[in-house]
Amino acid sequence: MKKILALSLVLAFALTFSFAAQAHYEYADDYADATYRGIFADGDSIQVNVQFTIEDNTFTDLSFRHLYYGGEDYYDHDEGTFYELRLQHEEALEYLEGKEISAADDLFNGEDVVEEYAEVDGFTAATMRSNKIVSAIRDALNRGPYSY
Repeated sequence: MKKILALSLVLAFALTFSFAAQAHYEYADDYADATYRGIFADGDSIQVNVQFTIEDNTFTDLSFRHLYYGGEDYYDHDEGTFYELRLQHEEALEYLEGKEISAADDLFNGEDVVEEYAEVDGFTAATMRSNKIVSAIRDALNRGPYSY
């Protein structure tokens, strides 16, 4: 009986943390028409820096200002794996062009939004670090407008 109780508690904690990690983010419905900038950083390293404009709660003019991981700046490469990974990330960002703000969460399912560069040297769109893009977008929204 004690084993069943202990197993039940472990399962309950695991499910609680699993659902907490996927908590729904509440997007506002009245963002100012402006340009926004946001980052995803790990430690002291900025890995993703995005910039986009919002017009009528719709994304426009999305771009990466910085895309870096594992000591590599993806923009330093014009061919090879890092170049193709950059294109994969850019395709994910382009998916949001003209879409409502809440569409950012679609990037959590990278395999549904990236088609042309769906697989790059074993890096599939499903394993692409699109959550970092979403985090950078949310950071920008939380910071507020960069410029009007």
